[in-house]
Amino acid sequence: MSEPRITAHDLCVALKLAHPADEFVTVYEVREATGSVHGSRADAVVMSLHASRGFELTGFEFKCARGDWLAELKNPGKADRIARYCDRWCVFAAPGVVKEGELPVGWGLWELRAGGAIHRRVVPATREPEPLPRAFLASFMRARAKFDADDLAAIASHHRREFERQQRAREEAADGDPVLKRERETLRDGLRKLEEIRQATGIDLTDYPPSRRWIERMRLADSPRLEHALKLLRDVFADDELRRRVDIALGRED
Repeated sequence: MSEPRITAHDLCVALKLAHPADEFVTVYEVREATGSVHGSRADAVVMSLHASRGFELTGFEFKCARGDWLAELKNPGKADRIARYCDRWCVFAAPGVVKEGELPVGWGLWELRAGGAIHRRVVPATREPEPLPRAFLASFMRARAKFDADDLAAIASHHRREFERQQRAREEAADGDPVLKRERETLRDGLRKLEEIRQATGIDLTDYPPSRRWIERMRLADSPRLEHALKLLRDVFADDELRRRVDIALGRED
């Protein structure tokens, strides 16, 4: 089975995950300016929020197809309309889109692998950025405002799809491995028993870990010693009512 094609959305998600929100601001589709004349556009701009990193701005161009990259190479100067405000400039691409020796001088290259890992093939050179004009700052802030709950939901959805994909791959691998197959059957049997307990008692054991005291009580409840003690109470010390209650506890009431 061939790997699914990497999309611009995949690159957006991977870039965001690589830059935690408490350390970076990541915005997408940042234009040179707002208004009727938009000029050039960066697919993403990441700003560091820490002085230790110099509050650096890194611009990114996304490339998912070889033809798109070749078109970019015909006019690499177009990127400088925004790259001049950034400390670094980088291409973020699917594997195989950018060939060896094709990068313009100073540009970096990241690649997104099929499993979601980022391979930083070429480190971008540090540039001397121009001061940010207010027109670009306004465009940056507008792009930031677009990153709202819908985008966060998209990231969560991406994670869920990736988990499900990996789970299917593990199950397919287990079909040919007898050890993994037994482990999977044991897991399913355990989950089935937990569901039976939940339906019978209303207690969902998957929601919280049981305490040691509770575990000891469960062991005692299933022990031969407890059954022996109950029988002793019934046969030697109990009146009719207590005998009836003991029989109920032992599961022997008609």
